[in-house]
Amino acid sequence: MMKKILLFLFVSTLSQFIYAQQPLTGTPVTDTLTVPKKAKNWKISGDHSLIVNQSSFSNWIAGGTNSFGGSARIKYSLDYKKGKNIFKNKITIGYGQVNNKNDKMRKTDDILLLESMYGRGISKNWYASVDLSFKTQMFNGYDYSAHPDYTSKDRISSFMSPGYLTVGFGFDYKPDGNFQLSLLPITSKNTFVLDRKLQKKDNYGLKHDGDYMYMELGAMVNAKYKVEIMKNVVWDNSLSLFSNYLSHAERVDVNFGSVIDMKVNNHISTKLTFDLIYDHDQIKRVQTRQTFGIGLSYGFNSKNK
Repeated sequence: MMKKILLFLFVSTLSQFIYAQQPLTGTPVTDTLTVPKKAKNWKISGDHSLIVNQSSFSNWIAGGTNSFGGSARIKYSLDYKKGKNIFKNKITIGYGQVNNKNDKMRKTDDILLLESMYGRGISKNWYASVDLSFKTQMFNGYDYSAHPDYTSKDRISSFMSPGYLTVGFGFDYKPDGNFQLSLLPITSKNTFVLDRKLQKKDNYGLKHDGDYMYMELGAMVNAKYKVEIMKNVVWDNSLSLFSNYLSHAERVDVNFGSVIDMKVNNHISTKLTFDLIYDHDQIKRVQTRQTFGIGLSYGFNSKNK
């Protein structure tokens, strides 16, 4: 099943890449999609990326392990703006894996993320807003160091275990397209654990064995910033902070993501990603992930007719 998902993302990315081929001289990095005049208040954009990593050794004295890996992501944004009203939606789907010789397959990426925001302008660049997000993984996750020959019974995560549904009320500040700040003093963060095997006390914040949900009420701050460091090199950052009013407000959940996208040409790019998570209810340590690779990339923006 996992290979089918990765194949689907690969075909989706590759088909968009092939469809978008055109002479490189004088062409923009992002293609355009014509939108009918009656939908002029909507803006649609998307990005497809496929990254491949491979290493092979033969009689190499220094040693090494043959491996092959790949990851694919698709992102779509659907934004509406009319008068004082804005409505922003984004979906992100990603999956990646690596296969090392003599080892079982290991995941390197697995995400399903939905984000929505409705805001009404109250002053220049400020909006009273409602923010909603849903996040989970699609497949089982394992502690590969503890269980290198894992089976399904060794899983530590699965679809909707955990799954996060967050709803926040507050204010959004949007001075331009590259910076966004959300201040949400009333935020409900709900953690779902629907896999019965994982419904254990203290697992993902659960209070008792058999519980399937853990609810928190607190304040959240979200910030996003994108900057072009130099020509064809874009640095995209996001930071989310959450404090629970009901228990240990000093234990702030931190979720930070950073991507440096270095474009070789219109459809080939090198990406360096770094993710950091601290959530005391998940694990009492800082979680980090770093990836680097080169692959295909295709993006588009809508253009009103």
